[in-house]
Amino acid sequence: MGINALMIVKERKLRRIGIRVKLDDKLVFQYLMDGKNEDNYLKGKENVVIKTGKSSMFVYDHQNDYQELLNDSNYCVSGGALPIMINGEIRGSISISGMTQELDHALAQEVLENAYQKSFTYFE
Repeated sequence: MGINALMIVKERKLRRIGIRVKLDDKLVFQYLMDGKNEDNYLKGKENVVIKTGKSSMFVYDHQNDYQELLNDSNYCVSGGALPIMINGEIRGSISISGMTQELDHALAQEVLENAYQKSFTYFE
């Protein structure tokens, strides 16, 4: 999943992008492009997903329901992170940062959808 995201980023010549994939509480992929030396946004978006079970964009769009996260520096309430669901349960997250929150979210969603399609095709 992380490699797929990186391939898309390089193919589209995107710059200053950070990618982070966590599965079963383990960091399985992280890439920070040149000029991107902090992963605070990635971790913060990831924390939003793990805490709420929702995408960070959903939480951003429903901020009134998640007031406790807004003033906590451990969380970044901004689009770009989605939960990874396996057999109906949240097992991790994919987080992308470096563009607008809408583009971060769209890229994470594209990568996740590609991964799900490949896994379903593999098992058919």
